Amino acid sequence: MNNFYKAGRELPITKKHPSSKQITSKSFITLFDKVVNIPVLQIALLVILFVLVSMFSLSAQTPRKDSGADGLLIKHLKIGDTIPQALWDLKLDVVGHSVGAKQLTLRDYRNKKLIVLDFWATWCSSCIAAFPGLYKLQDEMESQVKVLSVTYQDRAAIEKFIGKSEFIQSNGLANRFSSIVNDKVLTKFFEKDAIPFVVCIDNNGVVRALAMPSELNALAVKQMIKDRNAVPVAAKVLAFDQPLLQPYYDNKIHNYYYSTLLPYGQGISQASSFEVDSTGQFKHLVVPNLNVFMQYGVALQNAENYIAGLSKIRSRRILEMNTPDSIIDRLEEDRNFWKYTYESVSPILWNDNTVYKKMESDLNFYLGMKGSYQLRDVECLVIRCTDRKKPNQSKKLAKVPTVILNGLVENDGSSDGKFLQKAQLGNDKAKNAFIGIEIKNIPNLFNLRSFSVLPFMIDETGLDERIDLSLPDNLSDIDQLKQAFVAQGLTLSLERRKMIMFVLTQDGFKDNGNAMKLTRYGYVAMRGEEAVR
Repeated sequence: MNNFYKAGRELPITKKHPSSKQITSKSFITLFDKVVNIPVLQIALLVILFVLVSMFSLSAQTPRKDSGADGLLIKHLKIGDTIPQALWDLKLDVVGHSVGAKQLTLRDYRNKKLIVLDFWATWCSSCIAAFPGLYKLQDEMESQVKVLSVTYQDRAAIEKFIGKSEFIQSNGLANRFSSIVNDKVLTKFFEKDAIPFVVCIDNNGVVRALAMPSELNALAVKQMIKDRNAVPVAAKVLAFDQPLLQPYYDNKIHNYYYSTLLPYGQGISQASSFEVDSTGQFKHLVVPNLNVFMQYGVALQNAENYIAGLSKIRSRRILEMNTPDSIIDRLEEDRNFWKYTYESVSPILWNDNTVYKKMESDLNFYLGMKGSYQLRDVECLVIRCTDRKKPNQSKKLAKVPTVILNGLVENDGSSDGKFLQKAQLGNDKAKNAFIGIEIKNIPNLFNLRSFSVLPFMIDETGLDERIDLSLPDNLSDIDQLKQAFVAQGLTLSLERRKMIMFVLTQDGFKDNGNAMKLTRYGYVAMRGEEAVR
């Protein structure tokens, strides 16, 4: 049985049901021989039935075209492939066209040396962050390059995005940003694990690049235009559909096993997989481009005291490091520091727990650390209700729950239209606020998001009411937060609790009993003058 794990979800592999059999002309002839002595009328009916069954069988065996528009046969295109001619004239819906057109075709821009398809969505912050760079590239080479943004989202969602997005407004793209919308075809031609994702097509229809927007620069574009054989931006996505070392072994060799820990690699998705190869007789585990905390979160999923997702919460992490400041400085300088790709090929007879135990052992060995889940005494922020007549229910219950941070809101009222836009604030409105948020969900907003550095928050009100909560400018200031909660009849108290914590201990760590301080990456021991104070 094969399992594929992506974005934390297990997806079943579809198999053909053994009872589904196809009726063939041969099986029908056998049936006909058995009834050869029946009356002529019945024979005639059987002949008609035979013709119909044959037509059905032929139809079932004829390869069908995929669900592309205008009869396009969909297949994934690689670098060097040529797009189908029909794709040049495919009518594509567009929003924000420079002359107000509702549709366009790729042929409209065949006079350009290079067309850049930029796949994106309003909820993808890194996609939106790439727009200025792509438009700058187009401006520098206007006569030769055309950028076409592409999204599956509908016209209304993108029109709202263009009109309200704070990022679009502040970067001068409000009157020039455009996008293909309602795309159901282009995305099927290019295999990608995530967005943002760009595709470069020259005016001969040849795919010249499949890459991240950050990999596409003026030098690379000029090389592709100057030399039609140049591939300066190659696909840097490692394929984990087979073990990385498999090509180095003879196909007849099945009993090879290994494990490795690789540094962060650009272009590798964060989709983990755990598959069983019955032919090669091995289990293949891949956990790509995840930080140390999440790597251990995978390896320790069968460990004592394990809680799913705990290692992602900074206020539930303890880093027992001899020089924690140096680690924190590196993390601040390089967001990819402490990110790795783990891969193992194990005997098929190993149970899953053994595979994960091997991963744990490897991480401990390679990183010089040990990860564990331990019960520790830590500070927590506890929410309670002091006045049963309060809190006051939200005045905007008809609207979706909204989080306002620094005067910006990341919600346009739809399920997939999440982007930064200016909140409609009056003089009496706070720059930070929760509008229409259930009290029981307030801790999650503080615990799981990165806008503050606070001890783990716990709700003990037992209330489900949705409230409007005005917050201070400094969301990490506990005293100011307490005042904000009091205004709603709630208390916020700092208390010590026994909590299961994810503990990452460096080899040779010496616990001097120093007090702990909470950082953006977890609790670390105070050192030097800090500890003395």
